[in-house]
Amino acid sequence: MPSFFNNLFQKKSSKIILPSKLDATPELLKSINPGIVTIKTNEPVLSPSPTEVHLDVPQLIVGIAQSVGIQRDHNEDSLFTITTNLISNDKTIKFGLYIVADGMGGHANGELASSLAVKKLASHVINTLYLPSISTSDNQLGISIQEVMQAGVMHAHQSIKENAAGGGTTLTAALILGDQMTIAHVGDSRAYFVDPGGNLQLLTHDHSLVKRLVEIGQISPEQASTHPNRNLLYRALGQGEPFEPDITSLQVCQGCELLICSDGLWGVIPENDITDILRSSSEPQLVCQILIDTANAAGGPDNISVIIVRFPK
Repeated sequence: MPSFFNNLFQKKSSKIILPSKLDATPELLKSINPGIVTIKTNEPVLSPSPTEVHLDVPQLIVGIAQSVGIQRDHNEDSLFTITTNLISNDKTIKFGLYIVADGMGGHANGELASSLAVKKLASHVINTLYLPSISTSDNQLGISIQEVMQAGVMHAHQSIKENAAGGGTTLTAALILGDQMTIAHVGDSRAYFVDPGGNLQLLTHDHSLVKRLVEIGQISPEQASTHPNRNLLYRALGQGEPFEPDITSLQVCQGCELLICSDGLWGVIPENDITDILRSSSEPQLVCQILIDTANAAGGPDNISVIIVRFPK
């Protein structure tokens, strides 16, 4: 095991070995196997091999779903997921990268912009962080995980400006490494923590005009939900300079879930209804599909992308 993550993990036993010795008498053995007729009673009887009880491996369970919606004729959302486990030398490394990007409607190449965003960020994180972590070389990461995520977002931003001129996209990404999660965020797609009771905690901040108007007290949250300019963003990949993503790191909540979605979901279904749906099942894939169906039943005015990641208890 390389020393890449040596400081992040402590050695834990992966199995339990039950006692192998058995106190036995000739009568007991005959009752078990009548073919045994002689035994040296002054020596212990050993079972042929130890009995092993294998423990479940803690892992991330992921569900995804996407829909073009009811009122759109093409899809400008893109999403990416990768989930891996490395079990070696009694250590388990959980790695997950989850990204939702919503191409900006009304801008040229919005569909291309969202695709470039997820591809550029994913390839940067995998090449910079993940591949070195499974290398047999004694690699050391010279920068922080937050810097890796920020650099990946900036690469995506520059690629959109060069290859999808006029295009723009939101980007909300979560990198899970062991028990730590780092979120990179631009725009108005969202990430939520979901506690074991199904309650939502918003982890991201919308970079939208109406959100800013609510913050300065010019409109109410209720007015924001129907504001004619509710889809206008003041920060997006491929749009505007200077550019700075929000980067946040936090500890993973055991038994909780992570929800990442585009505004085709959270902007259509009230949070109370999302909470009720999350409480309806413990299966992430099923919940994702119900959320998509509910958003479409409510009119499906936009593309819808959903990722749910369930953390082990």
